[in-house]
Amino acid sequence: MKHNELLGLGIAGEHHDNAIVLRVNGEVDLATASDLAHHIEQAVTAAPAAVIVDLSGVSFLASVGMSVLIAARRKACCSTSLVVVASGPTTGRPMHLVGLDAAIPIFTDIDSALESVGSSLRKSVTGASGSSESGAGCPECATGTSTADVHTA
Repeated sequence: MKHNELLGLGIAGEHHDNAIVLRVNGEVDLATASDLAHHIEQAVTAAPAAVIVDLSGVSFLASVGMSVLIAARRKACCSTSLVVVASGPTTGRPMHLVGLDAAIPIFTDIDSALESVGSSLRKSVTGASGSSESGAGCPECATGTSTADVHTA
């Protein structure tokens, strides 16, 4: 048994085309948030087109867990799309209440998230901008700040 499983958190990563899906199970709280942050950072560092954090198996989501998602979104910026799968009273409701959905796309199931990510990838490949450079012209990448107003305290 891994240390993080003893703490009540399990994270498994899998590849879907050009996306990494992190399936999270258990409780995301002060004791486990750093482990979640580490796994998300590793996934983002691998530079996939998208990272999908699936919180369907999460039984408790503290505000520190939502802060981890915001930090990951800022780190990924324009080079990697970060989306979340969350529904119900344990994950989806609190994330919507604090306005996290203004900064990070939140889906109710993994199939919808994968479809959206695939659709976004097709749009970026066929887009009219002509630039394939990640983050080119992105105000968040240029300033290192997010335009979203999210309250997780």
